[in-house]
Amino acid sequence: MATTIQFISKGFEEIECCDAVVELVAQQAEEICARANANNTRGGQGFTVVNKMGFAFKTRRAISLVNTTDNESRIAESEDKALSRAVIG
Repeated sequence: MATTIQFISKGFEEIECCDAVVELVAQQAEEICARANANNTRGGQGFTVVNKMGFAFKTRRAISLVNTTDNESRIAESEDKALSRAVIG
């Protein structure tokens, strides 16, 4: 017996843009950022979070990015994997 799943983009967009999901995505990014900053032994300003609404797979959704802020944090990621290790947990 075969099962058919119909992907309804508009429904996923409504879920991905609801307040609870926007808040959850931002919260997870803040936690990753905090771990990355704890992993940063290079000094500088560290890592920061940018929250925005964006488009992916033709739907609008909540997006949060954890970025480096300066040369020290770039080195902390490139040489020590401060952010990469923070994502893993």
